[in-house]
Parts: sequence; structure tokens; C-alpha cells
Amino acid sequence: MKRGIFLITLHIFLLAARPAGGWGIDAVQLKPGWADDPDAALAGLSVSCMLSYYYLLDGCPYVTVLEDIQADQSFGMHFNMADSVYWYAQCDTAACLTLDIIDLVFFDVLAPPADQGMNIKVVGADPDGEPSGDLLGNRDFEPSYGEPGGFTSIEIDFTNGGTETGLDLSGCGGNFVVLLTWKNDSGHPGLVLDNISTCVDSCPVEPGCCEMGLHPYLYPRAIHTYYYGTEWSWSKQDSICDIGGCESFGCLEALWTCGFCMESSATEPATWGGIKAMYK
Repeated sequence: MKRGIFLITLHIFLLAARPAGGWGIDAVQLKPGWADDPDAALAGLSVSCMLSYYYLLDGCPYVTVLEDIQADQSFGMHFNMADSVYWYAQCDTAACLTLDIIDLVFFDVLAPPADQGMNIKVVGADPDGEPSGDLLGNRDFEPSYGEPGGFTSIEIDFTNGGTETGLDLSGCGGNFVVLLTWKNDSGHPGLVLDNISTCVDSCPVEPGCCEMGLHPYLYPRAIHTYYYGTEWSWSKQDSICDIGGCESFGCLEALWTCGFCMESSATEPATWGGIKAMYK
């Protein structure tokens, strides 16, 4: 069973009710046939291991976009290098406890001169995913503009192109929270998450979607992505319900991937279309 990465939008087809935080939430259909192996997101890198938690199936090109996020609001993901996921080999924390790169996916980045300022922090976590340890990494950035209503991938490289050592996770044992904060008032870019209910509903017309619900794509599931409140006042709050409802389908995971113990420098931020062109 292959786990894929989307690369380009076909259209937005559904606007669901606004979540408790007042954000807009959309189900987004991706252009059929533009899926690739998840490693393509970090193609060209040599890493000891990678970790992500989202579901994305070949033949089932649907994701979810959370929009209208306001300045100083933070979303986060609780990573633990001891976790085992189906699509990557498990990390060996005895050999590697260094976070080098984080790959993030955004939707509808506004073109310059619009302010699209963001901040990412990495903080040690307690077992429940509360930010409770040291601040390990801190970067301001702006995701690159791709195309109107399109997707953009950006890689946060804590090694600065291989010239520095990545973030030392030995103090937290590889248990940490990535906190992403919107630093602009535009309501952009959108946070991209996976999708359960649209895939299930599309099973009769999208045969690849029929894998949803089979091992390892089980739902509801343990969740790692949460709203963490405002910057510097973080606390783990609500997870983000699937548009089909939490009771039936559970909550969603952001399309974020961590790479550990990298041996070669990171690539430049790129659109998914650009990545597809490079590695097609």
C-alpha cells in the first residue's frame, strides 16, 4: 500500500461549517495522477530517519485546508521519535537525536508584497504533548508564493545548508512539539491537513479511496496536531475535526514531516509543481 504526496490542485469543492476557532475549513480535491512517494518532499537529502503522521493515499486525492488563521495564533504537532508509523522505518534514538529539517505544506500563499510572515519553534514536550521543555529552535520565515489557490512546500533547514549542527533533542529524548505561528493579518496561508470523510464518501468513484479504513489507515486514530493558542501562551487545546464529524471520522493531521540526522544540505523552498517537475 503506497502512501502518496499531492502536488497540484484541481479544485475546491466543499465549504464546511466553521470550526470552533472561527476558521474556514475546506475539502480540496487534487489533480488526479499527481501523487508521488512521500520521500519526494525531501528528495535529494540523506537523513537517518523521517517522521510524519498524516494519511494520504494514491488514487484518493483529497486534503483539508484550514483558512482565516489570525496573527499570533499557533498550531502545533507533537512528535516523538520513538513512534512507529507504517510509511517510514522507525528512528533509532540510540544513534540519532538531532532534528535537521521540517517540511511544511501551505495553501494559497499570497504573492508579494503581501505580508506572509510565519514563525516556527521547536520546544521539548511532556508525554501528553504540552510544551514544557527548552526552546530548541526558533525561525521566522515567509513561505514562497506558488500560484493562486495552489500549494507550496517549504523546508525549514536548521543546519543552514549543512554548515551547522541541527537541533539537539537529547535533552527531551526526541519528544518535542513543533509550533507554527501566523505572524500576519492576511488570513493566509492555509494550514493543510489530511482528509478522512471525503475519501470514504468518494470510495465508489475513487477506487483508491477504498483503502481508507484498512490497516494502517484506521480512524478515528491517535492525533498529534492541535491548536495551541497564542504565541508564548501555549497550551494544547482542540484538535481539528474532520469535516464529516469527529465522532465518525476523528480528527486530522497536518502535512508536516521531520527529517533527522541529515547528511546533505537542504533544497530551496519550492512549489509542489516544481518538485514534480524536478523528480518526474
